[in-house]
Amino acid sequence: MKKLACICFAFLGLSSLAQQLKPTADKLEIKHSLHLAQDIQKPYAADTLYQLTHYTNIYRSPEMGLTNQWGLYYNEEKQVAEIVIRGSVNRGISWLANYYAAMVPANGTIYLTPDQPVTYQFSADEKASVHAGWTIASVYLLQDMKPKIDSLYQANHKEIIISGHSQGGVIAYLITAQFKQWQKQNILPRDIQFKTYTLAAPKPGNLYFAYQYEKEMNQWSYSVVNTQDWVPEVPPTTQRFLDFTPISPFSQENIDHSIKKISWPKRWFARGIYNRVNNPAEKSVKRYAKLLGPFLFKQIKKTLPDLQEPNYRQESNYNRCGNPIVLDGIQNETYQKQFNKPENTMSHHLPNAYLYLLGE
Repeated sequence: MKKLACICFAFLGLSSLAQQLKPTADKLEIKHSLHLAQDIQKPYAADTLYQLTHYTNIYRSPEMGLTNQWGLYYNEEKQVAEIVIRGSVNRGISWLANYYAAMVPANGTIYLTPDQPVTYQFSADEKASVHAGWTIASVYLLQDMKPKIDSLYQANHKEIIISGHSQGGVIAYLITAQFKQWQKQNILPRDIQFKTYTLAAPKPGNLYFAYQYEKEMNQWSYSVVNTQDWVPEVPPTTQRFLDFTPISPFSQENIDHSIKKISWPKRWFARGIYNRVNNPAEKSVKRYAKLLGPFLFKQIKKTLPDLQEPNYRQESNYNRCGNPIVLDGIQNETYQKQFNKPENTMSHHLPNAYLYLLGE
């Protein structure tokens, strides 16, 4: 029995050493993800890609949905696969996906055609909301990704990095969130280890989405941002009293209750102050939902005529999520000379700027 126990402990030790991915940020993994983000946009020669990353591209999807694409890469030495989601490209429908920023429930159904409903679930919290354009992009991509993951698992490959730059990064949040829900539902095997790097990514959804995402991923998801990059600041955000959790003294219900307790002259004055603060935010959210929802969907419909319009939520309280890795070149004179180009709005956003700050 003692000998059997020793053999078991030795086996467990070897198994733990065999696992390559760790619940911590890895600088080399981030560099590789940035190079892979460049490759999915404009492919390197195969030998150059291998020299930079030790990865080989084993699949590149066709363009689908809102001009989205993803690639599957494999590092044979580490036996780690990486799903890489392409960012925006210089075509109208690709940028419409970004501007289509009305919020939709984080759990719902998208009808790709009137007869093709696709159910998605990004969060365990029914209060969670996400970006409409990136949700639609994710739904299209997920249909193509699932069979590839099944094939990887059948070949005993259970460690997968998910990454993307810019639009690809924010979609990576939603893809990761869906994979975690699928594991809970036994649609994907629970022993697959996912690890996510979002690079220069915008904000994917509201605070309730961020809470659940961070709870599920814990130390297995990292958001890499450059302090001079404007893209992580978007979409524009409006927080109303209605967006506070009900127990908060700042929630609309509790403020209304408190005002009612005040004597009449003071109550009239307090209500006036409240309305002056609250009404502009409410109008902003309604205008935001209308212009960045139904108005833009009409433009998307020209490219995807069978796509059915989703149900929106009247909110725009976008938040960032994931463990932040903050790159800061403000005090770096060499970086400023090379990358601080006010005439180029993307100078601090592109992978080369991030690679420089990582010490490439």
